[in-house]
Amino acid sequence: MPILIILIVVGLVLILQRLIYKKYWDHGLEATVRFSDYYLFEGGTTTVSEVMSNAKILPLPWVHLKFQILRNGKSDNLFRSDIFNILFNQQITRKSDLTLTNRGVYQISTLDLLSYDLFISSKFVKKIPNQATVTVFPLSLADTEIAVPFEKLMGQIATRRYTMEDPFLFKGIRPYQPEDSFKDINFNASARAGEWLVNTHEYTLDQKVRIILLTDKSTNYYDETAYEQGLRFAAALTGRLEKEGIPVSFYSNGLDCLEGSEPSIEAGTSQNHTDAVLEILARLDLTQTGTEGLKVMEELAENRQADEYYVIIAPDRSRQMLEGYLHLRDYTDACQMIVPVRTMDFFDLPEEEQKREEKVDNYFYYKI
Repeated sequence: MPILIILIVVGLVLILQRLIYKKYWDHGLEATVRFSDYYLFEGGTTTVSEVMSNAKILPLPWVHLKFQILRNGKSDNLFRSDIFNILFNQQITRKSDLTLTNRGVYQISTLDLLSYDLFISSKFVKKIPNQATVTVFPLSLADTEIAVPFEKLMGQIATRRYTMEDPFLFKGIRPYQPEDSFKDINFNASARAGEWLVNTHEYTLDQKVRIILLTDKSTNYYDETAYEQGLRFAAALTGRLEKEGIPVSFYSNGLDCLEGSEPSIEAGTSQNHTDAVLEILARLDLTQTGTEGLKVMEELAENRQADEYYVIIAPDRSRQMLEGYLHLRDYTDACQMIVPVRTMDFFDLPEEEQKREEKVDNYFYYKI
C-alpha cells in the first residue's frame, strides 16, 4: 500500500510539474546574442556575447540555445549550440571569440530555445527574433600592388587639370580659331565686332574618378580569387585616391546581396565616404551580374563627363570585355582597365593576350 501511494504521488508530481513547465517555462525567459563590433576587416576577430535571463521563480535546468550566423543572407556553415543551466531570477552571459575570414554582412536574426521539464519528460521549443549584425570589409591591398596604374592615373589627372576648360568659369573673349567648337561662339559679341569671337574659360581644377567593378563571366568556370582580388583592388584604389583629396564615385553591375540592386555611390572624399564604399564592397554578391558589362561601357561612352576619369576593373578577360573598353577609348582617353589574373594563369594565356598591356593604352594586368 505505501508503495502504491508513493507511485501515485510521484505520478501526480510528474504530471503537475509537466503542466507547470509547459505553461510557464518561457515566462520571463529572454535571450539575446550580440557581436562586439559593427565593422571589421577580413581576418578580424569579434566577440559573440550570449545573454540568457530567467526572471521568474521557476528554475530551468536545461535551456538549449541554438542559432545560425548567415553571411550575405546565405548559410556559411556557422552554427552555434550552447546549454544553459539557469536558476530563478538569474542572468548568465557567455562570451567567445569568432574570427571572420571572408568579407560580407554577418547576421544572427533568430534564436532557437529548447527546454525540458525537471524530469526531461517533455520538450519545449520557441523561436525568438534577434538583431545582431557585423559587416566585414574587404582587406585593402598594399600601395605597391596598385602602384603602376595608380601613378599612371595620377599623371593623367594632373595633365587634364590644366588642359580642360570649365564651361562655368568664364574668362574672356578672343577671335575664332579653326579648332574652336561652334558652341563657344559668342554671337552677340561677334555681331558687334564684325568678326567671329568665341568665349574662353578658366581651366578646371576639379577631377573625379569613377571606379566601375564589372562581375561579368564569359564561362561558368571562373576564378573566384581573381574576382575577390578585383574587389580588393577597388577598395585600395578608393582609399588611396581619397587620401589624395580626389573625389571617388563607385558602381558595380554585381548585385547587393541583401537588396538585389546594382550598388552605386556618388563622389566623395571623407572617411565616411570611404567606409560607405567598403560597405558596398562587403555586401557585393560576385556570383550575380545585373547589366551586362559591355552595355555599361557603352553607356559610359555615351554619357561621359569631362571631369571624370574611369577605372574599369574586370576579371573577365573575354574579347567582348576588351571590345567594350576599346569602344570607350574611342570617346575618351580618360580611362583605364584593370584585369586581375593569377600569375600562373597569365603565363598560360595566348601570346596575343599576354601582350595586351603593350598594345592597348592604359590596359593593366594585376597579377595575383
